[in-house]
Amino acid sequence: MEQRVEGLPGWRDLIRDRFVALDIRPGNGPAVRGHVASHAVGPLLVADVRSVAQTFHRTPGLIARHGEDRLQVALVRAGEVQLDQDGRVARVPPGSFVVYDTTRPFTWTMAGDWRMNVFTWRRDAVPVDPRRLPALTALPAHDGASALVARTALTELTRSGPLGGSEGLRVADRVAELVLAAVDLRAPSDLVRQVLDLIELKLDDPGLCPGMIARACHLSLRSLYRLFADQPRSLARWIRHRRLEEARTDLVAFPDRPIAVVAARYCFSDPTVFARAFRDEYGCSPRDFRHGTQRRVSGAQRTGLLSCDT
Repeated sequence: MEQRVEGLPGWRDLIRDRFVALDIRPGNGPAVRGHVASHAVGPLLVADVRSVAQTFHRTPGLIARHGEDRLQVALVRAGEVQLDQDGRVARVPPGSFVVYDTTRPFTWTMAGDWRMNVFTWRRDAVPVDPRRLPALTALPAHDGASALVARTALTELTRSGPLGGSEGLRVADRVAELVLAAVDLRAPSDLVRQVLDLIELKLDDPGLCPGMIARACHLSLRSLYRLFADQPRSLARWIRHRRLEEARTDLVAFPDRPIAVVAARYCFSDPTVFARAFRDEYGCSPRDFRHGTQRRVSGAQRTGLLSCDT
């Protein structure tokens, strides 16, 4: 089934009829027009959607009035698009796909002309625990073997025709499994790794803080803190721990460097605060640690257990 419309009212109706009810706001470009071509593969609706600059909002009010319970996947073909859901902001480049859930608010932002393939399942037809979905949405998948396999399967669906019966059901289920497997690789352990890698790069940056990390990783602060809820250390404690670890290394590597300079390099502007944090972490002051290490090194060198080149 293929349909083209001109004007916002017709476009809003077409989107509601094919997908779910959305609040659509035109962009600053040309008047709203759009095109949707779709076919069914078992319980799955496969659609090719094209239009101009605009935003789509799935608001709490629309969810309450129009309770369509759907899981959707968007495979971006062209354009600059962004999805916001569950505290994450995903910029989805062409060739990437992303999962979103119509039972919770989301926003799509299209900066100009765009084209997406949209795949829509009834949520009860998808083999995933609904409690896990908030961890899987708004995570664009584009790299890796799993993403490539899933993208290939999605693309094949757009080229095939309608498929019903048991074969259609089998294909729809298999594609859902491939998509969720690819997205699951990014959630949440991969996000934790992304955050930790950023911290390593920014340990000597005074601006390193949860707000900076959240912005860089396209997360809300709440989602960022939730990522670390099950970690041995909180986010702030991990940053302090890694800064102290690096400072401890420098105390030994640069024995003539003043302790205050080492502390300042890792964003401890007050030497007293640094000394207290160091003692809390390692059970001794920075000065005692440095002197004790130097004595151990000197003793080892005298006994031949440690060479000067080691």
